[in-house]
Amino acid sequence: MKYLRTRNRARKRFRVCRHGHRAGATMVEFAIVANLFFMVVFTCIEFARMNMARNLAQDAAYYAARIAMVPGATSEDATSEVNRIMGSMFNEDGFSVEVSDVDFEAEEVIVSVDVDLKKIALFTPMFLPDSILRSTAVMRTERYEGFYEQQ
Repeated sequence: MKYLRTRNRARKRFRVCRHGHRAGATMVEFAIVANLFFMVVFTCIEFARMNMARNLAQDAAYYAARIAMVPGATSEDATSEVNRIMGSMFNEDGFSVEVSDVDFEAEEVIVSVDVDLKKIALFTPMFLPDSILRSTAVMRTERYEGFYEQQ
């Protein structure tokens, strides 16, 4: 074992030389641990993006169904609301919208939003390669069936 003498002559201390047979050990340890660390970081990013897409799709379907449930609303109104909400984070290639026929006789409005995770990913998906999230909102319409008849 090599010892180095300190320059302070008042105190005679010796330090153990840290070079020697352990040269490069830190670099090897980092090379092993860094792979796992970066894999965990990218996995967290991928699952956080998936969760954000799921929540945004649920909100878009819900708000579009609320718009389509009132009298006078059309399917195009619901579709444009989904495009407005989803378009705030994703391009139009990453999601699709299905709205049930909204007419005066409809008792329910069904809005479905499908999100293709492969098309909205920030980088190539490792854990969710061909996943499609589907969020559906079903609401009863507010249709008035008639007027009171006076007798």
